[in-house]
Amino acid sequence: MPAKVPAVDPIIESVGDFLNEANKIKTEWFPDEDLRPWYRGQKRAEWGLLPGLYRLRSTFKQILDDQIEDEIREDFIVRAPIFSEYKPAGDDDWEWYFLMQHYGAPTRLLDWTQGALLALYFAVKDNPGHFDAAVWALDPYALNKRVLKRYEVIPPSAQGVSNKDRASVKPWLPTRFRQTLKRSRPIAVFPTHVAPRISTQRSCFTIHGTDYLGLVRFVGLKRPFLHKLVIPSFRVGSIKRELIDSGIDEATIFPDLGGLAKAVEAEYTDSNHSLPHLGVVARLQPSKAYPGRVGVFAISTIKKGQRAFFGENEEILWLDKKTIDKAHLPSAARKLYDDFSLHRDGRVGCPINFNRLTVAWYLRPAKPGLGANVRPDRYYEFRALRDIKPGEELIADFSPK
Repeated sequence: MPAKVPAVDPIIESVGDFLNEANKIKTEWFPDEDLRPWYRGQKRAEWGLLPGLYRLRSTFKQILDDQIEDEIREDFIVRAPIFSEYKPAGDDDWEWYFLMQHYGAPTRLLDWTQGALLALYFAVKDNPGHFDAAVWALDPYALNKRVLKRYEVIPPSAQGVSNKDRASVKPWLPTRFRQTLKRSRPIAVFPTHVAPRISTQRSCFTIHGTDYLGLVRFVGLKRPFLHKLVIPSFRVGSIKRELIDSGIDEATIFPDLGGLAKAVEAEYTDSNHSLPHLGVVARLQPSKAYPGRVGVFAISTIKKGQRAFFGENEEILWLDKKTIDKAHLPSAARKLYDDFSLHRDGRVGCPINFNRLTVAWYLRPAKPGLGANVRPDRYYEFRALRDIKPGEELIADFSPK
């Protein structure tokens, strides 16, 4: 009797764990067939299965109404031939669409691979070990049986494919500027290998319709054909090393000089993380200078000219103050800009998202009778204006040198 795939997301702590779970899935889904699941690696476990085109606007309806996808396809096809030796032989819409996805243009395609270990590498390769990763497994035949009423996956642009087969998937890629996308649910398709990486990565795709949730609606079915394997953050590094030791690295999935260069770099990069307290010289405490508010205090001596927040890499987003004023924000939202922003030359500098406030954003400003002891340099790195003793509150002059 085939092993049952568990109802909860399995936790993967090694390559061996992953292969065991992948074998369970294949055995349950295809016990008597020479077929295999498709896999998709994602560096963050909480990410949904959302193609790039959907992220361009707040609603997909706006993308359809403004013919944004048609414009993107037209622009790519017109400009692509001069940039690459890899291009479709003719005007086949599917081949051009696969090529767009391959080079990162926004489409309704979602990348999958028939190589389980390739998907696992994609899940961990760009994950620094700060968050959980995931590999999704998909039964593309069951998906198409449910949506297309056909237990098969069609390569729509391959030679020899019947007109009937082409017609069955054509509604998912309407002729640009002539037809409107009317299909809501996604289907699975095989690409033509129009570029070497598509072949090397054993690429396959789901193409999504007008339903923003797409594949997510199929999670939790009695006969599931979509399954998620989670790699905890503390195992990302060790799994990456296991894969590299097994011959799965950048040069494997990107077989060119760029892939080789990254593979060599990874081989000689120290992956050990320093303890998080190293370089930290300040922390948050109730402010003495501004009672009832939070302040920043030195926990060790900060020498004159020393950076107060070494290791902080938070970006600053500069907005025109008029843009914020015109937004007519609720008072609570407006107060975020008042409390946690820099102001200079009619612009407001703030975190790229207020949920990402770091210690430096809690600095309190100098005021009469309370002089500053830190000040930002031209790159907005706060540096001590004099020696600051442990327990002393950091007070800022926010005008950069």
